[in-house]
Amino acid sequence: MKLINYYLVLVFSILFLSCDDDDNSTQTLSQNDIQGEWFLSELNASQPVDLNNDGISTINLTQETDCFDEMTINFENDTYEFTYPKIEFTGENDQSLVCNNALNVGTYILENGELTATTMIDGSTSTESVMIELNNNQLKFTITSTQVNEYLDLSTTDNENADLEFLEFIFVK
Repeated sequence: MKLINYYLVLVFSILFLSCDDDDNSTQTLSQNDIQGEWFLSELNASQPVDLNNDGISTINLTQETDCFDEMTINFENDTYEFTYPKIEFTGENDQSLVCNNALNVGTYILENGELTATTMIDGSTSTESVMIELNNNQLKFTITSTQVNEYLDLSTTDNENADLEFLEFIFVK
């Protein structure tokens, strides 16, 4: 479960995007297409997770805790603000969740369907990219196991989340 905390940190540090519309035709997107504030509606894992230790597992992590309720991305001109939860596991055997909102600010560009975000993280500059889908008022992107493994070691046998293949983020306007 501690790995979920690292996933959330990963999200704000690797905010990358490219887009297509819902009619399957090629569309050239501009930064104007993603301008505004986006609110997280779903955070889906490739397999069910019991983040809150209540004995019930689900793939939609927003159903596991209200920590994600304030998660937003706001795109304005060439900058973005990302509000995300910093989740800490506390108590005996990390049975409890403590959530505190954090804010990450950076710049981005949208070129040839790819959004590249640059952010200062712990005094270092991080520049990353990710593919997204943009359908009406829904912005969706997925962090794959390959991307996650660039930052985290999921191969350890004692990691209960080692089989996660992806995390899918769905934001709405």
